[in-house]
Amino acid sequence: MTEKTKENIHQGHRERLTDLVLSSGIDSVSDVQSVEFFLTYIFPRGDVNPLAHRLLKKYGSFANIIDAEIFDLSEVEGINTRSAKKIKLFGQMIEFYSLSKINRKVNLKNTGEFLDLIESLLKVQSTENLFLFAIDNNFCIIQKRKLDMKKVRAVGINPMELYNFISSTNPAYLVVCHNHPNGSALPSTDDKNAVIYIEQLLKHIECDLLDSFIVGKDGIYSEYQESFVRTYSTTQTKKVQ
Repeated sequence: MTEKTKENIHQGHRERLTDLVLSSGIDSVSDVQSVEFFLTYIFPRGDVNPLAHRLLKKYGSFANIIDAEIFDLSEVEGINTRSAKKIKLFGQMIEFYSLSKINRKVNLKNTGEFLDLIESLLKVQSTENLFLFAIDNNFCIIQKRKLDMKKVRAVGINPMELYNFISSTNPAYLVVCHNHPNGSALPSTDDKNAVIYIEQLLKHIECDLLDSFIVGKDGIYSEYQESFVRTYSTTQTKKVQ
């Protein structure tokens, strides 16, 4: 079989896979087919089915593949540093899509919409993430910023990073959101101390902390209301507000 013949076969397979995903939906095909379809965006040509199998064998799920570190992905046969970077950046594209789709529509007076937003950003994450939201006087989102949670846990929120974010967005309020992957949304002692620390940082500037939300496997918790504002069951999401 010539290389051209192989390419035609692979091209035909990609078209059939695309049609299958389009007609059935990405959640209706197998995990291998889902990962394989995703890989067609990373690798314009060639048979990526074996690579999809290798990735799932190593990482277990699509989410774990996206969350994997670049150096670790690069060790998988068939993936170089360039393609590993593309895979890693896909997670940021998902976040960008979620925010750009509803960012300008979200007003914190409509609690449900805002909870939908932070849920879409944080509920499915397998690692801990933290977001800052700049809010204007009308309680609309101006901008958001994702912080490196490893650095935050090690040394706390960098005051200069916080002040630069506020200086560049000029918000009336600040909202902080982070997640507890595979754990309860109830705040830890560190979470409570972090809120106090942020309040102290904001004390001498014209910006107030509006709330701090935690997304966990059991729901979304408001540290200012000291209660769950949304709870999750094993079968569905119950919206308290």
